[in-house]
Amino acid sequence: MIIIGRCINALIKQKIKRHKYRKIIKKCMKDVCKRFTNLYYSLEFGLYNRPENYFVSYIFKTDSDLEDAEKNGLTDEIKEFHRKQLIKYSYPDIGIKDCVFASQENCNREYDGNWYYYYK
Repeated sequence: MIIIGRCINALIKQKIKRHKYRKIIKKCMKDVCKRFTNLYYSLEFGLYNRPENYFVSYIFKTDSDLEDAEKNGLTDEIKEFHRKQLIKYSYPDIGIKDCVFASQENCNREYDGNWYYYYK
């Protein structure tokens, strides 16, 4: 009975962590998209109870929007702000890393708009 109780407690703690980490990621993404209004949207993949296994992608509408952002240093600004927001919201250090960028136009063209296959 004690072992079952410990297992249940561990599962509950994992669920709480997962929820906490997911909220941090969502807040960070919202802050980034609010500040950089030329982003089309953002998405994330990963395991929230394992912060090192997530990633965030910020999406530009067209290939040329993404190319322009890379040329003029906007993607570097977004990366820096993204990292600062994760730190601000106390995301675990092991999970703080750069975000990635893509264009909706490219995903539509290459993967019929399916982001799962785009990043697979």
